[in-house]
Amino acid sequence: MAVQTGADGQLKYNNRTVAKVRDWSVTVQKDAIEDTCLGAYDRTYVEGLRGTSGSATLLYDPEDTVATDLLNSVFDTDGTSAEVSFVLTTRTNQSLVCNGFLTNISTSVSVGAATACSVSFQVSGKPSGGF
Repeated sequence: MAVQTGADGQLKYNNRTVAKVRDWSVTVQKDAIEDTCLGAYDRTYVEGLRGTSGSATLLYDPEDTVATDLLNSVFDTDGTSAEVSFVLTTRTNQSLVCNGFLTNISTSVSVGAATACSVSFQVSGKPSGGF
């Protein structure tokens, strides 16, 4: 049995690994749309729109320009999104690939520790891959 841990992940941007993922969380939700007919006694539903979002804690090199470009993309207001690949585990090479954008960045540095930041992201469109 393969054990998946948060320490096995990577973040890829522009087809390049830019950060090690210390921990991550992904939420995929699907709306339930009621389609009950008039006169029915039980509610019925159909599948609606899907949405995906998540968060992660990244360890990265602050001198890596591709990593800082990704993190600084939170300041962009041009309405575009970039392909971001979250490799959830390097052991089985499973990944969640999606187009999206960062919605939140919180960074901190401790003495003697790697540069880390917490990010939240919103996926635009259908993600591919899986858990």
